[in-house]
Amino acid sequence: MTINMRRWVYVTAAGTITVGLVFWLVCANLAESAFHYPEGKCECGRLSYINKVPVLEVWGEPEQMGQAMARLGVVPAERLRHYPRELFFAVLPRLTPAEWSTRAWQELLAAGQRLIANMPERYRREYESLRKHVPEAWHEGLLAGNTLFDIKRVVHCSAVIVQVRPVQGDANSQASLLLGRNLDFPTLGYLHKYSLVSVYRPRDRYAFVAVGFPGMIGVLSGMNEHGLCVAMLEVYESGDGSPPFDAKGIPYAVCLRQLLEECRTVEEAERRLREMPHTCYYNLAICDTRTGGVFEVSPQRICFRGLEQGLCACTNTFLSEPLQVKDGKNWYRSRERLTELLSLREQGSIEIADVHRVLHRANLGAVTMHTMILEPLALRLHLAMGSCPSSALPLVRLDLRQLLKPEERPH
Repeated sequence: MTINMRRWVYVTAAGTITVGLVFWLVCANLAESAFHYPEGKCECGRLSYINKVPVLEVWGEPEQMGQAMARLGVVPAERLRHYPRELFFAVLPRLTPAEWSTRAWQELLAAGQRLIANMPERYRREYESLRKHVPEAWHEGLLAGNTLFDIKRVVHCSAVIVQVRPVQGDANSQASLLLGRNLDFPTLGYLHKYSLVSVYRPRDRYAFVAVGFPGMIGVLSGMNEHGLCVAMLEVYESGDGSPPFDAKGIPYAVCLRQLLEECRTVEEAERRLREMPHTCYYNLAICDTRTGGVFEVSPQRICFRGLEQGLCACTNTFLSEPLQVKDGKNWYRSRERLTELLSLREQGSIEIADVHRVLHRANLGAVTMHTMILEPLALRLHLAMGSCPSSALPLVRLDLRQLLKPEERPH
């Protein structure tokens, strides 16, 4: 019997993952030995520590970046190759008979292969190079790790874009924006320990930084050399009647990477985003050095919510009229988290510490693994990761200007 993937995706997104959620929380408390990426270099890559944060730099053609990522990031993180499969079975509805579970995994891989084929050619080249330079035991994990999340939504997250006023009396101070975000995601007790900051300097495209994990072709959170910042947040239901999954779309993390490589402003990103075919529902928090907001994306429609009173926030629901679900579910305390983020409007002067504070109030405990604040004008990243909830940790500042400047790209 063939499993209907579209129906299965809808069912899993619609609330039958409760048992799996309990499993995540139990696993999050299991002790695992600490992991430390080894520092190293290769022809088109370098892994080093900046302020105790692992930073992997890759550059050149897609094949060169894929090889460098494989050698310096993926191969050392052997434990990660099991994560996509373990996550899948942790949140899988209890299908009977038992062999349906294995069949569902194989169908997910087949759907993932179709999504890989939808990627623009340069990303397929990078993916194939990555795959070529890791042991065969990694191959299923790489495929699922780059496509699972479009098919089966398990990413939560909170994000806020806020305008910071210039400091009175400081002639050099100017108005700027901050993008703050929590990445809320099941760790199964170990994923957060493999977090990595990756700096990409692709030939003939904009350099960018991404906060994520080794082996991901796409981007969940990042900023490019022009200060364009992006962060994705999954959404679980839509009022526009579009399907929860469209196999003809491009994986959303790859869409975000395209924006960083090709666009300088929110305006340019909007034009590019509307040209892309999309796989599922998600919110895209975005800002440049001057403005920002949230794109609400479904396979059939894109709506934009801009700054209101200098602020825009989102969690895991659509808020724009065409996409909003009336009396929709309160996914993972989405409403309460949104209220915490919007409380920044009550403050007259906002600083990094204020954004950090509301992100901590919006955390989801054992699944909050990355907390960050991006400063597009200054090209700075303030990042907390390593234990959960990451929002409880102090932020580490990374100055990205030298890493992202075009003249700093290796030749």
